[in-house]
Amino acid sequence: MAKSIYYQNWSHKLIRHIYCLLNSDVDPNEKIAKILALTGEAYHIDNLVLLRIESSLCQIYHTWGVRDKNWLETFIEQHWFPLINCRQEHPVYQFCQGTGMSTESWEIASYKKNQHKYQLNCCILSLPLYLSEHFFGYLILQTEQSERSFNPEEIENLELITHQIAIAIKQVQWLERINKIELENKKLKLSSHNKSDYFSHVSHELRTPLAGILGFSKMLREEIYGTLNEKQKQYVNGIRVSGEHLLALVNDFLDLSKIEANKEELFLETVAVEDICLAAISIVQPKANEQNLDLILNLSEQVDFCTVDQRKIKQILINLLSNAIKFTEKGSVTLQVKKIESLLTFCVIDTGIGIKEEDQQKLFQPFQQIHSNLNRKHKGTGLGLALSRKLAQLHQGNLTLTSEYGKGSCFTLELPLEGVRSCLLSPDTMAQKLNL
Repeated sequence: MAKSIYYQNWSHKLIRHIYCLLNSDVDPNEKIAKILALTGEAYHIDNLVLLRIESSLCQIYHTWGVRDKNWLETFIEQHWFPLINCRQEHPVYQFCQGTGMSTESWEIASYKKNQHKYQLNCCILSLPLYLSEHFFGYLILQTEQSERSFNPEEIENLELITHQIAIAIKQVQWLERINKIELENKKLKLSSHNKSDYFSHVSHELRTPLAGILGFSKMLREEIYGTLNEKQKQYVNGIRVSGEHLLALVNDFLDLSKIEANKEELFLETVAVEDICLAAISIVQPKANEQNLDLILNLSEQVDFCTVDQRKIKQILINLLSNAIKFTEKGSVTLQVKKIESLLTFCVIDTGIGIKEEDQQKLFQPFQQIHSNLNRKHKGTGLGLALSRKLAQLHQGNLTLTSEYGKGSCFTLELPLEGVRSCLLSPDTMAQKLNL
């Protein structure tokens, strides 16, 4: 009785020790090695082997106490595997042979009968190991003490240890998966940076000849070197329009590449909100006049100054206003600015065609445009809204959309009132904020 109580205390201490080890920061592979060592020493085992069996192939996963690897491989291939391979399932089994006791199933006895030269003076205990209910392999305890046998209580505790080894193996697999994902992420990040650098270089190279094309088309349009007939004027104007469209595409793409490569910087200054709004409106006003649209500025009395990158905020507002005018055939486009709690909001509200719910998220992806008659009538780069949202997030703000198809849309630019702290953020933090 006293011996049983002693064994229970000793085995409980072993299980607790292994449990604490599993919950430690030790490397999972080292955890497995330590669990095997603790088990081998506690149960006075000569050799302890963890085998992985996959498609009838046997692989040594971990060992303890094995001094001769060649002997181990021979033992498994010629002795142990033929014994266990005759079973259809994966039960616990114990095999003892020698001067001591013998406990064996009829399958093993049958195997011995047909293999007269097979002699093994030892005791083996084999315990199946499962990962998430899927068979993984066996934990094998082998001792040269042929009179040694494992009682039911010991086997029960050893089965519990196999469950804990399974947890450690699962941790190894998770760690390998995490390392693989991190490696893939590094490769993708490097590839993304290389791609951004490449496109940035190409964009810079494209701007020089484009500037020349636009310059020459302007001189021809102004008839500096001679008069043009109507057909020639039409062609020259086509060159100018196509050149400006291509230049806008290159500029937007260059800005987007800079942001994705974490190379875009903010030049913060405190400016009057009204000045930014009026500057943006003055640029799109001629287009609104052409379409007989009312362009309205509704500025709250509470709004005065903000600390932002003036050029980038003006770029966002111009993009939003231009889009609103493009997709509004009649009515008005309103720029409404107000304070809402800790945010400064710029709302561009139009009475245009509206946007279907399934198309709304697409608009903020590069090169995504909704299909409509107005979209085919007015050329666009497909980058404006994607770039505008990135610029808003660079200011620690956001760009959102609410729209009802056939009744108009409202794009809302939200900026923090307390000012932008982007310059204090690390590149990785900034990348997270920009969802890169």
